[in-house]
Amino acid sequence: MIKELLIYPDERILTPCTDVRIFDSKLWDVIENMKDTMEANNLDALSAIQIAIPYNIIVIKHHGIYKEYINPRIIRVDGKMQNIESTPYYPNIEQNIPRHGSISIIYDDRHGNTHTALIDDPWLSGTIQRKIDYLFGGTFLAKLPKAQRDMVIDTLAKGGIVASEEICPLFSPKDYFVSFADKLLILSALSLLAPLTTWGKNHIAAIIMAKNIFLISVVLIMIGFFFFAQWQAKRYKQCTSCQIGNNIGVIVKRFVAVAILGIASYFILG
Repeated sequence: MIKELLIYPDERILTPCTDVRIFDSKLWDVIENMKDTMEANNLDALSAIQIAIPYNIIVIKHHGIYKEYINPRIIRVDGKMQNIESTPYYPNIEQNIPRHGSISIIYDDRHGNTHTALIDDPWLSGTIQRKIDYLFGGTFLAKLPKAQRDMVIDTLAKGGIVASEEICPLFSPKDYFVSFADKLLILSALSLLAPLTTWGKNHIAAIIMAKNIFLISVVLIMIGFFFFAQWQAKRYKQCTSCQIGNNIGVIVKRFVAVAILGIASYFILG
C-alpha cells in the first residue's frame, strides 16, 4: 500500500525511532508498504519514519534489489567523503554532506536474524548513513553549518514551503498596541462631552489634562507599534500582516484620529 511521505515542515520526521521487537506479518506489511511507496515516488531509499512509522526500519533499492535493514547500527567507520544528497522531505534541495566512505553495520532481517556487513560502496554507505539520521530524529541539515541551513530554509520559503514557527500567527502581540491605543482614543473622544456636564472647572481641567496625556500616549504607542512590527517582520519569513504598508496604514489612521481629536478639543474645551 502506498503511504504519504512526510514533507517539510512536518515535525514528525524529528521523532526518534524505536527498535523493532516483534518480527511478524505486521512488520512485513510495513516493509512492503515502504517498497510500494518507493516505487510510486521513484525513490531509492526510505526510512519508516518518512511515512510516519517511528520504527528503526530502512529499505534501500540497490542495483534493482531491495535491501532491508531492521534496527541498523553503525559499529565502525572509515574514510571521509563528500556526498551530494537529496531527500523528498526537502523538495528540490541538494546539499553536499560530509559522510564516511566505508561503514560496518549490524542489523536484523525481517525474521529477526542478526547480521553484520561491511559497506564500502560509497553510494550505499552514504545512503545508509542518511537514512540512519532519520531514525535518530535528524535530517542532513543537522550536518550543515548554520548559515548553509538558513539558506536551505530560505530556498524552501521562497517556494512557498514554510515552517509553522516561521509563519506569522493570526493574533500578534502587536495587536495589543493597537487595542490599547484605540481605547485611549475613545476616552479622549468622551472627554469632549465634559462641557455638557455640571462638573466644575477643576474637574474639567483634570479631564483636559488626562485627554492630552492620552493623545500623547497614542502617538508613543504607535511609534512602539512600528518598531515592534518591523522586528516581527524580520522574525517571520511569511507574514502578510507584517508588511510595512499595512503597518503604516494602521499608524496613519491613529495619527489622523489624534489630530482630529486635538483640533476638536481646542474648539470645544478651549
